[in-house]
Amino acid sequence: MHPFHSWYDSCRMLEMRPMPVEPKAGHGMAVMGEETVYLSHLPMFAMPVHAFQVLLEVTLDNEAGNAHKVYVEDRRQTGTDLYTLDPEPFRISDLVTPAGQPALTSFDGTLYRGHFERGGTAIVDPVRVDVRRVVHFRHLDEQDPRPPVLTYLAFGKGGELFLAHRIVTPPDFDQHLQVGNVRSVSGVSLTDELLAKGPRLAILGRDDTPADRLAESQQVAAKLLDGGAGAPDAVDLRFTAKREFYFEEGELASGSGGHHGHH
Repeated sequence: MHPFHSWYDSCRMLEMRPMPVEPKAGHGMAVMGEETVYLSHLPMFAMPVHAFQVLLEVTLDNEAGNAHKVYVEDRRQTGTDLYTLDPEPFRISDLVTPAGQPALTSFDGTLYRGHFERGGTAIVDPVRVDVRRVVHFRHLDEQDPRPPVLTYLAFGKGGELFLAHRIVTPPDFDQHLQVGNVRSVSGVSLTDELLAKGPRLAILGRDDTPADRLAESQQVAAKLLDGGAGAPDAVDLRFTAKREFYFEEGELASGSGGHHGHH
């Protein structure tokens, strides 16, 4: 069996496990997108309550009705890469349920330019987040196998396409990028429908390490692991890595035996 397929099958089995019920916590998130806004939970292995990788498609609202506009204009004017959300404490597993009807569809918080724990500036407070779609939700298990090559989750809509590094086991890293100039090599295209499910992209010829991660302006060849067709080690897509919004390895350096930082 090809290593891609055996790894893929083991991942599918792992994602079907029952979820642990965890206490409420303040789940800090990175904010991306202008036309459509996405949130990416900033996970930590050292604290089980934060050991989740989650991507959400959301809308932003506030009393003045201009939260989305304020965020987009601030991003364009300042050119800042990282925006974060500091939400009120909630139970992250409430975003998904076995029946598919989430217990939680909106929550409040504060939107920051920069990292809310590292000198960021509040720009919308309070902001209401309405969850339109859970693109990806996975409890991180330190026993999971590391993929054989560098692997990302693709998400976005229309002309905006993003990648988040698929986090697996410590030591690992979190990274968010915007990509462009996407060309299909095999006839597979990243439709909005496919991107709504957060498909995995394997970056061929690169190890799943921080040193081998995608860097801005690199031309990339990738294999679509979900929804793709053809040979397991064939190239499906080519694209350009345009902009890195976030990179973090300290909070994912060690497992539940050690502590790094807090949320």
